[in-house]
Amino acid sequence: MFRRNRSVLLEIVETILLAALIFFGTRLLVQNFRVDGPSMSPNLTGAEFLLVNKLSYLASDPKRGDIIVFRSPRNPDEDLVKRVVGLPTEVVEIRGEQVFVDGQVVDESKYFSGQIGRDTLAQRVPEGAYFVMGDNRLQSRDSRDIGAVPRDAIVGQVLLVYWPFDEFGLLPDASPTLAPAPQRAAAPA
Repeated sequence: MFRRNRSVLLEIVETILLAALIFFGTRLLVQNFRVDGPSMSPNLTGAEFLLVNKLSYLASDPKRGDIIVFRSPRNPDEDLVKRVVGLPTEVVEIRGEQVFVDGQVVDESKYFSGQIGRDTLAQRVPEGAYFVMGDNRLQSRDSRDIGAVPRDAIVGQVLLVYWPFDEFGLLPDASPTLAPAPQRAAAPA
C-alpha cells in the first residue's frame, strides 16, 4: 500500500514539475498581449489578443514595418504595441500627411490609409532606438509624443492574433518601401 501511494505521489510531483517547466519555458519564448485601445486600428483592434515572439530580435534587428510590443519609455509598467517606422540614425519627418525617412517618402499603403493628423519637424532617431507609430495616427500615442523607443525596451515582435478566433492568423508582411520625395514647386520670383 505504501509503495503504491508513493508511486502515485511521485507521478503527481513529476506532472507538476513538467507543467511548470513547460509554462516557464514558453514564457521565455512567447508572451501574450492584449491590444488596448484604437491606436493600431484597423489592422489590430481593441480587445484582440496577440502572441509576441520574445526571441525574434536576438539575432536580428527590428525592420521597418514590424509590429512590436515595448515598454513605454515614460512608464516602464506599461506595454504598448506600435509599428516600426524609423530605424537607428535615420531622420524621420512627417509633412503633409506623409512620412519621410532620410528625405524619402515611406510607402505605407500596405497597412495605412488614414490621416496622420500633425506634422513633425525632422528628427534623427538615436543610435540603438526606433521611431514607432500606431496605424491609427489620429489616436496614437507614439514616438511623436513619447520619443524614440530604446532597443532594450522592446519585448518582441507580434506573431499572430489568437483571439477573437475569427481574427486568428499570422500578421502579413507589411514592409514598406522608400521612394524619392516629390520635388517641391519653386516659389514664384
